[in-house]
Amino acid sequence: MIKKSLNIALFGGSFNPPHEGHLEIARRVAKRKTIDEVWILPVYRHAFGKKMKPFSVRLTQCQSVFSSLKPKVKVKDWEKKRGGVSFTLDLILFLKKKFPKHQFYWVMGSDDYAEREKWKSFSEIEKLVKMIVFPRGADSPIPNISSTEIRNKKF
Repeated sequence: MIKKSLNIALFGGSFNPPHEGHLEIARRVAKRKTIDEVWILPVYRHAFGKKMKPFSVRLTQCQSVFSSLKPKVKVKDWEKKRGGVSFTLDLILFLKKKFPKHQFYWVMGSDDYAEREKWKSFSEIEKLVKMIVFPRGADSPIPNISSTEIRNKKF
């Protein structure tokens, strides 16, 4: 069986926890006619050493939060399968090798894009995938919320 070529949007992050802003970004990417699937990719171990809930908890939360966008949006555990620290470049190289016919796009917020110099070989990432960058902040159509804010709220 020959695997067809797909345009896959990769939406990685700590998702600690996933929230309405993440959901809205995934929804908007999934609506694009040029995108066949959106893969939600929670990191296994954060490259910047962020403390996070266990991977299994975050994966389950992502499956719950993004379930309304099935079948076009899929939560994947590629980072756990790869193990170790999650570097975007390494993940993209892994996926390009595993799925050589697919065209990949990397989805991120403008806040992360503004800090791209902190990432491992970001210029190489930009050569390997097309970028989809969403505006963040008060003037953005994406809900202006962060996982940090959610974790810091006292109920």
